[in-house]
Amino acid sequence: MTGRPPASATSTVVGDLRVLPGVEGPDPGRCRDILVHLPPRALESGRRYPVLYMHDGQNLFDEATSYAGEWQVDETLAILAGEGIELIVVGIPNAGDGRLAEYTPYLGLDGLRPAGGGGRAYLRWVAGVVKPAVDAAFPTTRDRRETGIMGSSLGGLISLWAAVAHPDVFGRIGAMSPAILPGQGRIYRRLRSLAVLPERVYLDAGGREGSDARTEALARRWSAAFTRDARRLRDELLHAGLH
Repeated sequence: MTGRPPASATSTVVGDLRVLPGVEGPDPGRCRDILVHLPPRALESGRRYPVLYMHDGQNLFDEATSYAGEWQVDETLAILAGEGIELIVVGIPNAGDGRLAEYTPYLGLDGLRPAGGGGRAYLRWVAGVVKPAVDAAFPTTRDRRETGIMGSSLGGLISLWAAVAHPDVFGRIGAMSPAILPGQGRIYRRLRSLAVLPERVYLDAGGREGSDARTEALARRWSAAFTRDARRLRDELLHAGLH
């Protein structure tokens, strides 16, 4: 069953947001509600639509559920629809305290403690469980060339891993301010030697990546590191043959 999310006095959702309730997560016995934002009248149009899968689903559409400010993906989709660009966006809620583990493909460090490394299982779940459920319930175009995956910070890192591990599923990759934490740098070599190239990759890094840092000097170092890492990611993808 699919349905609309319950109404809330503080909800800021724009457009047709549906829910796939109780999809079993990568950890057996723990389910998640998957959010699916549809183009206007998508279920009656007879068309099939490109699909973009996005991490941190709590932040995408609704200020009432966001933990770091709504990204206004729904408002952006309304603008694009007015310009004739329509797609389905699937919001996958993160695992809360398990976010770092799910969004990192390699075991690394959180301070001095080993952490992370659950990203491979997480993406197998997205590709093997979430995507089939979305395809069965909504009018999707299933071609990899029209299927994307996108996220910010660690969500950008795990989206890049999709180009390594699931190139047959995700042909378009979006990595906003990708966070290459300690232990995750091995992804550079994997991107450099991709056997199947994405159709397109979007990468960015801003000049205020460290806006929540304790000092201005630390903020500058963080911004410089994010920018350096994004440029290296770009260079590795160019070396692989992406143009």
